[in-house]
Amino acid sequence: MGKSVRQIVPAAVLIAILPVFFLGMDKWTVDLIKSFLSEHATLNAFLIVIAPICNFLFHGATQISAAFILFMAGKYLYRPLIIPGKTFLVTLLASGISVQIIKHLVGRARPRITDTFIAIGPTLNMDYDSFPSGHTALAFSIAFVLSSYFKRYSAVFYSIAMLSGFYRVKEGSHFPSDVIAGAFAGMVVTKLLMPKLRPEKEHPSTGSG
Repeated sequence: MGKSVRQIVPAAVLIAILPVFFLGMDKWTVDLIKSFLSEHATLNAFLIVIAPICNFLFHGATQISAAFILFMAGKYLYRPLIIPGKTFLVTLLASGISVQIIKHLVGRARPRITDTFIAIGPTLNMDYDSFPSGHTALAFSIAFVLSSYFKRYSAVFYSIAMLSGFYRVKEGSHFPSDVIAGAFAGMVVTKLLMPKLRPEKEHPSTGSG
């Protein structure tokens, strides 16, 4: 139980602080990011330069395609890759579909529409599908899977996932609360599915070699 609790703690923390952002922290956080970047022109310029790379790497189509390639490589070329490939593919698809359902049911306005919380309910309008963030859900799903195989590098994987969420906020695509909810959704869905996708005899690497 101890191991299970440790794995779910990050998701529990995220969902616990989520209501705080609905009470005004969203706008405050966005303004803080804008102010910080305006005062650090070099950093802002660097983020702008690498934005196309980040957008490509963090895009759902890129990530799911990579998972599919890994799965097919395991199936036809190198069998040890088939379980990790299947795990990535199924958890990413499940996380992505779950988030898409939620966001179109909630109907939250994106930052380009308003800087306050507005949810109109079920809709297919692309201006009202902000909550939760799909990009962030997939990034944290990947981080969760990788951390289970290479525990030593968990901080690196989750830092990259947080960078994905940061970019969604910086570019005005999502509110911070959308990112938090996306991270929660990605980790929870992945946590629930992983035991069903990996055989009991498989023992993930700790990253020592």
